[in-house]
Amino acid sequence: MQEHHQKTVNRMKIVLIICITFFVKNIIYCQSFESIKKVDTVFIFFDKKNKNALKYPDGNKHIDFYKNCIYYQFNTNQLNTIVFISNIYKDTDKMREGIKNDERIEKKAFLKKNKDIILDVDFFERNGFKNTFNLLYKKTIYLIDKDEIKGKKIKVKQVDMACYTCFEE
Repeated sequence: MQEHHQKTVNRMKIVLIICITFFVKNIIYCQSFESIKKVDTVFIFFDKKNKNALKYPDGNKHIDFYKNCIYYQFNTNQLNTIVFISNIYKDTDKMREGIKNDERIEKKAFLKKNKDIILDVDFFERNGFKNTFNLLYKKTIYLIDKDEIKGKKIKVKQVDMACYTCFEE
């Protein structure tokens, strides 16, 4: 009986240690609004399995500029929607000049190295969509689509940000 009790106590200690480690890790590694203000480049982590994330292609496939355009949307309700637009070119002027948006492959260690500047939909919800949009407006934004992570290789692509509802009150 005492042996069984000791095993139960040891299991409870392990569970408690894991819980404490998890909470401390989240507090230490949580991105802060102030730290994001100081950088000029941020990364958005997009996981379509999140209920507030949506990914869809542009419907204008007959126009060259929009053939490879993909929209990544964070949306918790009608008034809180931010869209990240991925395309080969930033705009039609850049397309005519042949200047492409940056797209590259990084190693998986990239995620750990840059964890303090990789944001997800939770960051937007925690800090407010309008505040986050204003914070990121003049920054260079790259998107990491979880579906495009293959083994130890991560595709990082430059995107544009739009918010059609951030200025409505």
